[in-house]
Amino acid sequence: MPRPSKPVDTSTFTGQIGARIRARRERLKLTVPEAAERTGSNDQTWYSWERGRHLPLERLPAIAEALSCKVRALIPD
Repeated sequence: MPRPSKPVDTSTFTGQIGARIRARRERLKLTVPEAAERTGSNDQTWYSWERGRHLPLERLPAIAEALSCKVRALIPD
């Protein structure tokens, strides 16, 4: 059974990125385990990224590749 999604605090820059990561993953109909596997991370790490917590910006290229998008698509305007 999938883990329930916790709300994302979009008042922060990383929270806005996290919300975009989650939206993109859901649009692609990927589960968290599938997305995490694509980056070589674990489920807990991916959940943290989606909440904008512990989101190392140097991981954005790998996250974008896992989500079949450009890094720019994950960065808020």
